[in-house]
Amino acid sequence: MRIAVVGVGRIGVFHARHVQELAAERGDCVLAALVDGYGDLAARVAAELQDGQEAPIAAFEDVAALVAAGAADGAFIASRTEDHYRDARTLIDAGMRVLLEKPLTHSLATAREFAAYLDADDFRRTALMQAFMRRFDGPLLYAKEHIDRGAIGTPFKIVSILEDPVPPPAGYNSPGLLADMAVHNIDEIAWFSGQRPERVGGCGSLLYNQGITDVEEDFDDAFLQLYFPGALVGQIAVSRNHVAGYRNETWVYGPEGVVHVGAFSEDPLQVEVEVIGRGGLVARREFPLRDYGVAAPVFMGRFGLAYKAELAYYLDQCVAGAPFAVDHGAGLAALEVAVAGSGALRKKSEEIAVEFTRM
Repeated sequence: MRIAVVGVGRIGVFHARHVQELAAERGDCVLAALVDGYGDLAARVAAELQDGQEAPIAAFEDVAALVAAGAADGAFIASRTEDHYRDARTLIDAGMRVLLEKPLTHSLATAREFAAYLDADDFRRTALMQAFMRRFDGPLLYAKEHIDRGAIGTPFKIVSILEDPVPPPAGYNSPGLLADMAVHNIDEIAWFSGQRPERVGGCGSLLYNQGITDVEEDFDDAFLQLYFPGALVGQIAVSRNHVAGYRNETWVYGPEGVVHVGAFSEDPLQVEVEVIGRGGLVARREFPLRDYGVAAPVFMGRFGLAYKAELAYYLDQCVAGAPFAVDHGAGLAALEVAVAGSGALRKKSEEIAVEFTRM
């Protein structure tokens, strides 16, 4: 299967390397093309990666040229958020199934329009996989196994924290803190619980990050509370201000104990999962991570293996002609929660109902 990577900036180049690694490991795929409209970036990255494989890597300035050349069978889209809709639709209309980075599109209106377009056709309905890599993360999967087996009883609170140590890169066009960062946390809680929230509330601030960057966002620090049917609540903290390093932590509380994933420490290449019950420790496991080097974005060390695993799953489903477990519906639902949450933050703690358009 010939794979193109669309957008080879700070994350796309790592997706391209993962394609090369999986090609060597599996033998059923090849990195066939790179697409990027920023100067000669696609050609330069293609030249850098060519040493890693024999098959030539083509370079294109846009997805229309890729389609015209017939150079790929599928694609991983990591282009600018404002280009997601155009790039994904162009490739899907050309008969490709795509793996799309979050968020689904740059606005809720275009996301709903795109989802309706995908739902209106049998092929399009199964043509897009949303790249929520946490669903393929070893530590989180291990935690979910214990939760699903009832190790802590039925969860009543799920806490998910994501804090960046540095601002987004210069020139980054953010759709807002929650839509850009918290969609991962929102989907994680929905995945763990199997539910969607009915209401959201929270608070947000502009603290430190906005004073050291020219990337404009609505907030650089936020807390979001999700209210689910029954007794479950979700709590999300996202920030650009954790200057000491990249922080990811998850807690799941139940009547019989707690599951804890991750903790900020000096060692960014190891994640610990603990399951603790009323009587003490139930399970503990340490997960070694991959060192991608100092040039990698901070999130790549924590989730690089998950990014590669989701790509492998995408390939599996494409080869088998099977549907994706995480699709545009999941992407739209997470964005709908994020947008409702942004509204609640602007209204300063007033709860807002979440309106889902696709069930």
